[in-house]
Amino acid sequence: FSAYSDMAIGLGLMFGLRLPLNFNSPYKAASLIDFWRRWHMTLARFLKDYLYIPLGGNRRGERRRYANLLTVMLLGGLWHGANWTFVVWGSLHGLGLAANHAFRTLRGASGSGAGGGAVTLWSGRLLTFLFVVVTWVFFRSDSLSSATNILNGMIGANGVVLPVTYLERLGSLGGLLAQAGVRFEPGYLFLGATQVLWLLGLFAVVVALPNTTEWAGYSIAPNEGADPPAPPRLAVLAWRPSLSWGVALSLIMIVSLVMMSDAGEFLYFQF
Repeated sequence: FSAYSDMAIGLGLMFGLRLPLNFNSPYKAASLIDFWRRWHMTLARFLKDYLYIPLGGNRRGERRRYANLLTVMLLGGLWHGANWTFVVWGSLHGLGLAANHAFRTLRGASGSGAGGGAVTLWSGRLLTFLFVVVTWVFFRSDSLSSATNILNGMIGANGVVLPVTYLERLGSLGGLLAQAGVRFEPGYLFLGATQVLWLLGLFAVVVALPNTTEWAGYSIAPNEGADPPAPPRLAVLAWRPSLSWGVALSLIMIVSLVMMSDAGEFLYFQF
């Protein structure tokens, strides 16, 4: 979805249109409030301007603010479809935003302020990511029962499964795990240490490297009401019209054209 939005921005620039940003590294968010300032920013702004503010926003006390947040996110869930899964998804995000605002209010009242070091930042990122991932299960599932089955599998309630090759590699430990209920099956999707290393490497790329907005130095449209993104921390990664960047982007385009036959259905087509 983020890539589709980037493509729309790029195509708009080719026709002299400067479209607003729609994503800004949402999975780097350190809180749910921060997440909704980064995720589907045009929808979030629509919900704020045409639902949250007309309902009173935060101008009528804390209780009314929490009720407004829950109402807006519930309606935002129903906007995606008339299904109980979207109702649960929207309600959970509404409750999460209300809890996030309440925590900030209590923290401010206690005098702890908004500061925090790396531990606070990464704790917030981890908690936010886990919350968002769990709620995505409801968003993507066809029914509440299938969502429940997936969540049970995520916490190991349906058992733990490892590739059958691990049974021999682990030796006696593998036998103990089998006796404890761990199943070793062939053709399982988990590929072992190689897959874990890939995930760790890609995680480092996501955290350390700039997103497309930072990389291209795209200025946010005037009606966005925000400052332009900060330039990449590594100046060499900033895009500039040059022969080397032209060659690199041409190679990426060739690879993309070759892979066009391997297409997948865009989730948001139904909306």
